[in-house]
Amino acid sequence: MAFLDAKWLRRWSGVALLVYLTSLVTGTHLPHPEDLISIEGNDKWLHFGAYFGLAFLIATWWKTSRPVTRRTLLAIWSFAAFTGIVDELTQMLPGINRHCEFADWLADIAGAACGLFVWQLIRCQLSHCQTKEG
Repeated sequence: MAFLDAKWLRRWSGVALLVYLTSLVTGTHLPHPEDLISIEGNDKWLHFGAYFGLAFLIATWWKTSRPVTRRTLLAIWSFAAFTGIVDELTQMLPGINRHCEFADWLADIAGAACGLFVWQLIRCQLSHCQTKEG
């Protein structure tokens, strides 16, 4: 899996992860998000997608320097779950005036789980292709 072990991937996946996480935290703490984007009804897909991306990027970054094991995947998912809880709870801080919703957190952890599942599928496909070709 030379592609996933490249130095440039480590550098840029780290930058992408940092920018993504900063954007995620900033975006979820803006006082009136409906002024920036239209949120018609259910925002759970936004939560799902955000944490899908977070878990996927963490796994990609991690793989560039260390093996990704089942324990690693569980740790990444746990980190995403913890981040989601902290994110929801800090939205209740004065001045932010957002709502803490358990259903949002469920969407976060489901998105993270699916992100890791898709990441694992892609990784398996890449390693299978390289094994066949190499």
